[in-house]
Amino acid sequence: MTSPTSLTASPLSLEQVNLTFHPRRSLSLELSTWLKRLSGRPAGSHGIQAVRGVNLALKTGEILAIVGESGSGKTTLGRLMTGLYHPDSGRVLWAGREVAGLNNKSRKNFRRRVQIIFQDPGSSLNPRFTAKAVVEEALIIHNLGSNTERHQRVAALLKEVGLPTEAAGRFSHEFSGGQRQRLSLARALALDPEILIADEPVSALDVSIQAQIINLLLNLRTRRALTLVFISHDLPLVRIIADRLAIMYGGRLMEVVDKSLLGKAPHHPYVLSLWASASGGGNNFILKGEPPDPASPPPGCPFAPRCREAIDICHVEIPLMTNFNPGFACACHRRRSPTEASNR
Repeated sequence: MTSPTSLTASPLSLEQVNLTFHPRRSLSLELSTWLKRLSGRPAGSHGIQAVRGVNLALKTGEILAIVGESGSGKTTLGRLMTGLYHPDSGRVLWAGREVAGLNNKSRKNFRRRVQIIFQDPGSSLNPRFTAKAVVEEALIIHNLGSNTERHQRVAALLKEVGLPTEAAGRFSHEFSGGQRQRLSLARALALDPEILIADEPVSALDVSIQAQIINLLLNLRTRRALTLVFISHDLPLVRIIADRLAIMYGGRLMEVVDKSLLGKAPHHPYVLSLWASASGGGNNFILKGEPPDPASPPPGCPFAPRCREAIDICHVEIPLMTNFNPGFACACHRRRSPTEASNR
């Protein structure tokens, strides 16, 4: 893997990004709200606070892993990066310009440069399209090449991701799960992107196929000089393949750390718990309780109700992200400085 500290800044960055999903009013929602109020619990704002106050800048050529348990906001963050979602507040920037404010021409260029592959390839592929049509669609939309050139381009892309030439005439339901993910990857690569966001690309696949797709992604990243954002909950895997890790909890970034500093930096208590869980560590790091309700998050640090190190301020004040050095940043009141953290 490359060293993140030696890489240059990517054109893609996020500044104080927030996104809340507002569900439609329904009888079940009203009943849930009424029951919460009856029991004395906060009823929330009827909005799911998926991402809160995220600042993050990619580095060209790196593999950035966005890590977190289900509901942490990692998939939503990935879709914000692609422009599939727009933030309620804050900014997603491409080359210094806000993605939400790009004109049609600039937005089309942004779409070419930033692509995504989804967790479930079956649901992301049009069942009425052949593999050729799936891959060729983006080329047609962007008016790239003649019919002959597009045909050649599709054949080359299918070969690059490990699909046979005759696969061009098949429909998505005729492929296995691994083959569908290869097809999704060919579609994403059709426009020669600079940044590829892989949203849990192997979690829906058989274990025997997962390694093949991971190796394919890594080889493509090297050959094409891609910046890869790898979204996952698999800590042992990302520890091997990533250059840098961004760990999320309750919609917020808890920590951003270079792989070279894993186990050496004064990690966030949540991160220590994750590592212990993944490695079968001691009982001192076992998490108790449940993740926060995104419709009614606790005040202060979202991890405070489950944190064995929490103090009074953790329950009332949101901790700021502190940069300890170029390779490590942490949002924790108990990690205010390297000296203080080393004494805990």
